[in-house]
Amino acid sequence: MDITTLCSKINLQPEIKTRVIACEESFDFKTVDKQLRNFAVYENMGKARTELKEILGEDSDNIKMLTCMLKASVTVYETYKRKGISDEIYFATMKCYSRFIDETYRRTGRYYFDRDWWTTRQAGWHLFRIDELEYEIVRDENEITIEIHIPSDADFSPSAVEQSLNSAKRFFSQYYPETEGADYCCESWLLDRQLRGMVRENANIVSFQNRFEIFDEGETRTDFIEWVFRRNSTDTDYAKFPENTSLQRELKRHLLAGGAIRNAHGKILRDG
Repeated sequence: MDITTLCSKINLQPEIKTRVIACEESFDFKTVDKQLRNFAVYENMGKARTELKEILGEDSDNIKMLTCMLKASVTVYETYKRKGISDEIYFATMKCYSRFIDETYRRTGRYYFDRDWWTTRQAGWHLFRIDELEYEIVRDENEITIEIHIPSDADFSPSAVEQSLNSAKRFFSQYYPETEGADYCCESWLLDRQLRGMVRENANIVSFQNRFEIFDEGETRTDFIEWVFRRNSTDTDYAKFPENTSLQRELKRHLLAGGAIRNAHGKILRDG
């Protein structure tokens, strides 16, 4: 596996791919070897990213950062192979890079990389795309939880979610037996109970919420604005938000009335 192959396999945008390959050819990865290796240590990955940004300095469109993330992701391919994890899961996981860049383009009209705060998880083999959902192994002292994330391109239907959850349980049982008995948790605006009054009774959101025990209503967040309205999450000009779907219309009405949405915390019901 090399960066050029990975870029092709994940369908990295051509203009970004060209810049990444040019960066790789001129960059001395020995200068950041420690930081890239530290992505693999869950409690160190945030510090490693901060150090990496300091070393890289000025970085137009974060191309140097993206190249380093891809280099780390190439390295973890050997870990996938050693553990016997399939190429299907590896490449599905690493397609986060092209997906994030597409999301940024839809929001800004420009191709660049702005998710390095998140991709330490993929580059450190802490997070895996299994069918439609992503699963992150979170290690907190002696406790392990598996955090569920919903990619923007996921099929969110009940059957697709069910298939992913079942596949994930088999995956972790086989490759990470130390996670046996771990709670499957999720922090998301999709778990805010207020949404139940904004969608149909049989909506995908309701079905998803029914899988969880909500143990924390969470804090007010604006992440949902990017996913629902394709606007910057800091945009507060609610009157100009689109109304193309029933969820957009209901959420827009909610915001204009002074309402807010919280990122609630839940864990999968044991009998779910």
